[in-house]
Amino acid sequence: MRDLAKEPMQNGSIVRICDDCASYEIIADEPVAPTSELPTHLALQNYLLETGSCYKATLHTHPIELVAMSHIKRFLKGDEMTKVLWSMIPETLAFAPLGIGIIPYDLPSSVELAKATLEGIKKHDVVMWEKHGTVAVGQDIMDAFDQTDVLCKAANIYMCAKAMGSEPDGMTDAQMKEVQDVFNLPKTRPC
Repeated sequence: MRDLAKEPMQNGSIVRICDDCASYEIIADEPVAPTSELPTHLALQNYLLETGSCYKATLHTHPIELVAMSHIKRFLKGDEMTKVLWSMIPETLAFAPLGIGIIPYDLPSSVELAKATLEGIKKHDVVMWEKHGTVAVGQDIMDAFDQTDVLCKAANIYMCAKAMGSEPDGMTDAQMKEVQDVFNLPKTRPC
């Protein structure tokens, strides 16, 4: 991101989808090849457009804390990672009320990974590609970033507490429910 901010056209791609919806062209003076995960990005954008979603941005990144947690089997089961992350700080519930979905490891850039991501993002704010990274959708790129960022902060709090030698207590179920109720947090995607 540092290099992208300094020299956007030398470190990023602007991709225009052609009218046939099956091909694309890179729009830049100095074209940079797009990410190998382009099939996933395109599948998500297509889904968001087809469903009339208010979400217009997709963010894929490799947050260290979340990727590290995906190397522990406990966090790959059900909603275990979501529950732990929600319990670390109330803001996690506010910024990611649908939690983090887990996508089992698959080859990066594969169509299978794109399909699994699409299914996961229908139910969660963010999905975690096991041992790889996250994908978030948002109303704009900052919304998608904020969801990922708060999950990373919660993961960092968890790891810091663990590093002090104990399993963190986290907020209780009652405390988390109170936050959800008081702030009227959605249980499904709002748009």
